[in-house]
Amino acid sequence: MELGLGLIEIGRPWGAGWKSIPSEEQVRELLRTALEEGVTFWDTASSYGSSEERVGRFLREHAGEAASRVTIATKFGDHWSPDRTESWADHSFEALVRSLDRSMRLLPRIDLLQVHRATPEALRREDVYRALEVARSRGIRQFGASVKTMEAARIALDSGWFEWLQIPFNPLRQEMAPVFPLARERGIRLIVNRPFAEGRLLYDEAGNPLCGDEARRKAFEFVCSQPFDGYALVGTQSPEHLRDNARLWREAARR
Repeated sequence: MELGLGLIEIGRPWGAGWKSIPSEEQVRELLRTALEEGVTFWDTASSYGSSEERVGRFLREHAGEAASRVTIATKFGDHWSPDRTESWADHSFEALVRSLDRSMRLLPRIDLLQVHRATPEALRREDVYRALEVARSRGIRQFGASVKTMEAARIALDSGWFEWLQIPFNPLRQEMAPVFPLARERGIRLIVNRPFAEGRLLYDEAGNPLCGDEARRKAFEFVCSQPFDGYALVGTQSPEHLRDNARLWREAARR
């Protein structure tokens, strides 16, 4: 188990109290901090606004040993336009290939391609697997599905296509717990998102922080209580928060 970095916050408005995306220099500082802290699994998506573009620009500026240490994970199937206030799903073959084309243009490479919003209905569509075939023909070797229900997880596991599953898991959202033994049994790697329950584990109803480091440490310990091979994702635009999360994750993982 290692810590990974979710990168929606560098590309589009997201989360409670969100006002603006960070500047280019703030993004560079965040990604440099991730490299310094050894947080080298970076999770972005075609629907994360300018996230892929910014990640790609940074990695091309830091071509060489630093960039080679990063695992670049992105997703297709969810879409975003600056003119709309929310993303939308489209798993048609044409939309998936257009999204793939854009991601391959913006990123220096794709190490892991995930089906975004992988509902049971999406995972039953032939279009999804046709698009994955196109991605494989273009040199992408690892595939995953971002799922939110056990039904979707089982369809993904039974498809034979995916080496990775991304799931939400935290003390307030435990319905995906059965995925952990299934993944171990089948040799599937996991990406655990929302370890802080989108901030609800860190703040009270009035928005006041809960117990400082202790709230985050307990959330990480909860994730670590389920043995798995893969990453727990944290999202932030703050280098200081990322350093703190990396420290607290190391403490929780050692217990």
